[in-house]
Amino acid sequence: MLALIFAVIYLGAGWLPAAILSISTLVLFAIVEVWRLRDPNFPLNIMVSRIIKPDEKNRVAAYFYFVLASTILIFLFPAYIMIISVLVAAIADAAAATVGYEWGRHHYEARGNLKSFEGLIAGGVTAFLITLGAMFYFKGFFPLTSLIVAVVFIALDYFTPPINDNLLNPISVAVTLTLCSLVLTI
Repeated sequence: MLALIFAVIYLGAGWLPAAILSISTLVLFAIVEVWRLRDPNFPLNIMVSRIIKPDEKNRVAAYFYFVLASTILIFLFPAYIMIISVLVAAIADAAAATVGYEWGRHHYEARGNLKSFEGLIAGGVTAFLITLGAMFYFKGFFPLTSLIVAVVFIALDYFTPPINDNLLNPISVAVTLTLCSLVLTI
């Protein structure tokens, strides 16, 4: 949710407020994560345990990686690329997980995680539609770029590299959009 707030602030108020908020949040989350991982009596354990996955109990949680990715994007990419990347990473990943969990019938295993082709397709379609709509809003109608972003999202979700997807997905989408803008002149 915070990464989406960064995107809205970047779009509405500009680079500096978004950069300040993202850095402040990143520092705060880094402190919380170090404290949580080192102190068994961490006072916010009840609250944090509600937002982290069980396998994140003894490692850095996904929310930190997403804020880290958002901060990197704010500093390295134009606003429209940062916003599209954050939207795709957050919403398409959630769509893939939700559809896969609720309606997934055709499963495969990726790095010890059980995933479904239904979730994979839902994430890809969502990535395509978000990119298509956001690109139309910011730059114009670019269905090929949207398709390329969707394919990159699907490939990352399918192969599940060892890097946390909350860090990898937004950065990969941003790099893909940048390369498309250079090659396809968007």
